[in-house]
Amino acid sequence: MTCDFLKRLGYTGSWLPMKVALDGELYVVEMMFHKLTAKVQINSKTKEIKEYEFQQGEETPNPIFKSKGKIIFLIAAVSIGIVITKILGVF
Repeated sequence: MTCDFLKRLGYTGSWLPMKVALDGELYVVEMMFHKLTAKVQINSKTKEIKEYEFQQGEETPNPIFKSKGKIIFLIAAVSIGIVITKILGVF
């Protein structure tokens, strides 16, 4: 529901859910996209969006293997290293 709301506002992309909390009758959902953080409050009974806010912040550090290119490079490098050590007779 929160992703659909953010897309209707024009913020398309791959939003990552960071935190969801129930505060009384309100769900508080925090989503992150690059350096933009969205905080949306949704009424748990009526499913109505009560409040939302956006904040610019620092981008959280991504995991090392986030991109496919890094994974492919790592697998290729390890494979080449294994082949070279077999040819040299190390193992």
